[in-house]
Order: sequence, then C-alpha cells, then structure tokens
Amino acid sequence: MVIEDTLFVLWLMLAGPLWAAVGLFVLPFVNHGRSEKDQLPTTSLKVGGVIGGFALGPVGVGLFYFEPTLIRRTTLTLGVVLTVFVSAQVLARVVEPDFPSVLWLLLAGPLWAALAGYFIPRHYRELEADDQDVLTTAALGGFAIGPLIFGLMWKTTPKVNRDWIITLGALGAWQIYALFAIQNPTNPCVALPFSATYLTQQTANGIVIGCIYSLMAVGLTLIYSVQGVVSFAHGQLYMVGGYFSFYFLLHAGNVLSNLTNTEVTVNPIWGIPVAAIIVFLMGAVFERIFLKPMHEGLIERVSEYAILITFGFGFFLEYTTLAIAGPFPQKTSRFIEIRRFTLDRAFIGDEFFFGPIHIIGDRAFAMVIGILLIFALLYFLQRTWTGRALRATSQDRQAAAVTGINPTNMNTLSFALGSMLAAMSGAALIPIFNWVPWVGAEMVGRSYVIVVLGGLGSVPGALAGGIIVGIVEALGAGCHPDPSRGAAYKEAFALVIFALVLLLKPTGLFGREPN
Repeated sequence: MVIEDTLFVLWLMLAGPLWAAVGLFVLPFVNHGRSEKDQLPTTSLKVGGVIGGFALGPVGVGLFYFEPTLIRRTTLTLGVVLTVFVSAQVLARVVEPDFPSVLWLLLAGPLWAALAGYFIPRHYRELEADDQDVLTTAALGGFAIGPLIFGLMWKTTPKVNRDWIITLGALGAWQIYALFAIQNPTNPCVALPFSATYLTQQTANGIVIGCIYSLMAVGLTLIYSVQGVVSFAHGQLYMVGGYFSFYFLLHAGNVLSNLTNTEVTVNPIWGIPVAAIIVFLMGAVFERIFLKPMHEGLIERVSEYAILITFGFGFFLEYTTLAIAGPFPQKTSRFIEIRRFTLDRAFIGDEFFFGPIHIIGDRAFAMVIGILLIFALLYFLQRTWTGRALRATSQDRQAAAVTGINPTNMNTLSFALGSMLAAMSGAALIPIFNWVPWVGAEMVGRSYVIVVLGGLGSVPGALAGGIIVGIVEALGAGCHPDPSRGAAYKEAFALVIFALVLLLKPTGLFGREPN
C-alpha cells in the first residue's frame, strides 16, 4: 500500500466513520443525570455525534460532549463542509483507486441502502410511529453513512423531515462524485482547473433543454390532473405541432415571396401560435368524440379504454404524417441570427476562476418561450375563473359540479390545452432538431419521467422535473468516461431517476398523497 493510501487509512482512524459511530453512541449519555426538563433531544445529540466524529474525530465528539449547546444547525452545517473539504484533500492523493471504492462499499453504499430501506420502515410500522418519508431517509442514510443510519433511527424512531433528506442526499452525492473523481482523474468534470467551467457549461445546457422538456410535460400533467388518464398520443401531438409549424412557414414564405418577388423567410415564432390553434381544436374534437363517453359512464373499463383510444389516436397521427410528409428529416430556419450567447470569463481578483460559458441562441430562445408559456399557464390556472374551475375539477369533480362548473367542458378544455402545449413545444423545437414522424416517441418518454419526478398533476412539479431531467442528461452524457457512449446513454440517465423516484418517493416532488 502506497503512502497516500496510508494517509487515507490514518484519516479513517482519526476521524471518519469510526469516530462517527463513537459519537453516535456516546453523545446521548450527555442526558444521564440531568432532570427531564434539562435533557436535550436525543436525535439532535445523535446527529451531532455523527457529524462531529466524522469531521473532527475525538475532538468533535469531545467538543459536543462537554458543550452540547453547540449542536445547532449552523455548527452541524460547518461540520459537514469541513468533512467534505478534509476528505477531498485526502481522497485526491489516493493513487490506488480501487481501495477507497471497496472501502466505501463496505462502510456504506447500495447494500446498506437496501437493508435500511427494507428494515427501518418496517420497524417504524411495528412501533406505530410516523413513517412519512422514512423509506426515503433510510435508503439515503444507508447509502451515505451505512450502518450508522440504524443507530440514528432504530431505537428512538425520530420523526424525519426534509432536512434529513437534503443532508443525507447531499452527502451521498458527494461520495459518488469523490469516488468518480478518484477512478477517472482525467475526466473533464473533475480535472482541475477547468472542471468548474465544464460543469457550469453542462449544467447551463441542461437547464436550457430542461425548460423546453417541461413545456410538453406540463400539458401531459394538466390532462392527468383533470381527467385522471395518461394520454398516450402526447408524443404524436408534439410531433404534428412541429409539422404544422413547418408547413405553415413553408407556404407562408412561398406566398410572400410570390407577392414581393423576393425570397422571404418567415420567422419560426409565427408557427407556434398556428400549431397551437390547430392542435387545440384537434384535441377538443378528439376529446368530445372519443373520451366524453368514458366520463359519462358509457364505457365499462375506463382505464383500458383510455389507454387504447389515446394510443390508437397517436398511432393514427404518426402514420398519417408519415404517409403525407414522408420519412425525410425537416427543419425550419433559425429563430434568431445569433448563433450563441457567451458569458465572459469570471475572475476573482487577478486569478482566472471559470468561463466562458456558451449557450446556443435558438435553444436559449426556445427556453424563454417555454418559460413564458408555463408562467402564462400558471397565471391562467391561478387568476382566471376558468383556470380555477379546472383546478376545482381536478380536486373534486362532484363538488365542482355543485358550484356550477360543468366537468364535461373542463375535460374538453384540459385535453385541448394539454395537446396545445405539446404542439407548441414541438413548434418551438423544430428549428433546433431534425423532424421526422417518429420524433415524438423519444420526447414522450422523457415527459413520463418528468411528470412522475415532479408529481402527477403538479404544474410547478413538471417545470422542476424537466429542469432536473435536463441537467441529469447533460451531466450524465458530458461526464461519461466515453463521450460517444455517454450521448447514446442519455435516455438511460433519465430512466435511472425515474426508477429512484418510484422507489423512494412515488408521489414525486410536488405530488399529492393519495386519499
């Protein structure tokens, strides 16, 4: 074992998980001999012992033992930051990359996450304790601190909150990043001094494309929140929106060129409202003819009917478009002539910090369109009578009907609006991507991931979910050791997020708990 690995083991002996375990079991003894009124919360003592021991070893444990009043959120946050800094300095000097990875798998990692996620929630239910978010906390805790999570949660079964999830999730993410950096020291996401620039660039790309993803996902979640069905034609509505925009711009340009005897190119922004109007009417007609009987009780097996009829509608749209437009890729002109926006280099004093950051002009323009449309939808839902009627119908159809709202009309409006948003998303992206009749299949898969991540029926959740998926895809593809494979695996990174959300928090970030 080389000297760098010896330093790593030395740090583990002086601080790290060993002293975190000591702090976990020693700090609660502070309450011995105190009156019940003067006793400190056992959970706070345990958390303080874990963080103090992990950060400063016996010094941290002793400090909190003799001065337990120092266990405050600020102190604990500083302890986590110090832990990250010290461990980073040690891990950066490890020459043998397999050693810390194996050690981490023994002390924490996926195995402990599975064990904690299985046993701890069951223990809570056996003791009839509040088990809300316990599965998420236990799994993240097992992944980040291994068996220590049992010491924190098993005996006293504390009520967990968002602070637990954020802290443990951040610690687990840091560990993955550190191990990745050890295994791939030349990767552009970790190689200094330009990793800050590369990571910021990839994050910016992810935010831009994520906002565009969100526009389509918002339409899908709007339909689900009101009608309670998932539209399997959503990807094809997104696709035909792009084609309607393309053919409108093509014919409008030809007409204007003939009138003026000069070549005229119509800006793609005019194709967005055209696609919106056409697909809004298309969605309203389809809902009235095929989905209305479902809500009037004329269909026995509603769920199966909704799946089959929307899937058939999407199949019809895709192959009709293929027959009319052909399989050849199409693309419109650019929104703006600026090919990219550049954020200048950032400096701290005279030292280079990071930059420059480049954002493709058309993508930035499409992102702005997506954000404006989502906020316009939120304003419509929150501030107008019709929007409030849609929200009321989504929450309780019978109560909405009693107040004078026609649920049938709200069903039609929700499906038409959702279809319109998908079409506008397609019209906003056809200047950026090559358009073919099967382009909707890939995008709708992302939309399902986004609405599950954000929470079914939550418009703000769809926006947050889209940004998260965009960032995960951009960082996953950009940080993969093999860039060509990373681009091919882009969808797989989103599916990993999908699986984790279903496992840890099935209601999503902003979803309502089932009644």
